[in-house]
This record gives sequence, structure tokens and C-alpha cells, in this order.
Amino acid sequence: MSGVRREWHDSGSASGHMQTVADSGTYNRMQAAYRAFIGHATGCESCGHGEKRCTVADQLWQEYKAARS
Repeated sequence: MSGVRREWHDSGSASGHMQTVADSGTYNRMQAAYRAFIGHATGCESCGHGEKRCTVADQLWQEYKAARS
């Protein structure tokens, strides 16, 4: 995945874990795409407030998934 990497996160008293970290450009693209999807889905009568997806919501979701990779 471009702009996304896994880093070890020391949680202090526990054993720690691997955490996904995105650079700022990737993070911003992901957030913008997700906001577009959520903004559409919550206002679209066909999407039923997230209960189902219309074709526009499907396209916005695909754009969000593409931004993540």
C-alpha cells in the first residue's frame, strides 16, 4: 500500500502491537473520500441512512477503498 506502513507500537505496560500508520497525504485522501461517502449516505433517501447503498454511494465507497491502497 502506497503511503501506508506498519509500525510497532509500545503500549507501555502491555506487550505492544503492530499499528497501521499512513503518511499525511494518504491520510488526507482517505479522510476526504470517507467524508464524501458518509455525507452522501446520510443525506440520500435511496441509501436509507446507511442501511443500503445507491449507485453513487457504491462509487464513493470504491473511491474510499482506492484511497486506502
